[in-house]
Amino acid sequence: MQNVIKNGKDFRIIPEKFESSTICNIVSSTEETVGLNLPIASVEELKDYIKGNEVEIFGSNNDGLIYFTTEITDKEGANITVKMPESYKNIQRREYSRVDFHGTLSFVDMNDVVIQTEDISAGGLKFISNVPLEEHLEYNINIGLSNNLTVKCAMQPIRIQQVEYDGKNVWSISGKFKNIESIDRIALVQYSFRSMTEAENMENKG
Repeated sequence: MQNVIKNGKDFRIIPEKFESSTICNIVSSTEETVGLNLPIASVEELKDYIKGNEVEIFGSNNDGLIYFTTEITDKEGANITVKMPESYKNIQRREYSRVDFHGTLSFVDMNDVVIQTEDISAGGLKFISNVPLEEHLEYNINIGLSNNLTVKCAMQPIRIQQVEYDGKNVWSISGKFKNIESIDRIALVQYSFRSMTEAENMENKG
């Protein structure tokens, strides 16, 4: 497990309050603990990293994305120590889960394109558009996942279908992400994981 962590990169950590998720750097590791630094976390966000609480950590390596959960054992400012996890999950591209998307989507060079977002995964998304777009082009987009988390990448349409929406002829567009940074891919996986967990909890309560 130590080698997996040492060889990983682009780590992001999520406390119980998802909105305080942030990037983290591995600064040390032993057989029992991992030392982390949270370089851009605000003072308010750091309050959500509490000794004894569980956190989720995502990263990437040559095999894809890695994911594990662990517990905070110590904290001093932006430096925290967590238990060395016993195991991890390797997430391959084919395992990217698609979930309902209630965030925001905007096009960098075009206005008033998006009517409604529908679903999203770490590989792509689906939305209703005012314009048909073109399959051979890549469009720069901004995806707002939460109050403090925006993914910036390109999107290439792979399926365009004319549909009726609210009495108007519009287009249902499915696209795949292009030129996306590993850290942003991880953020999308996080969003999907959390959305699925929340949906399962709602079903169990019902």
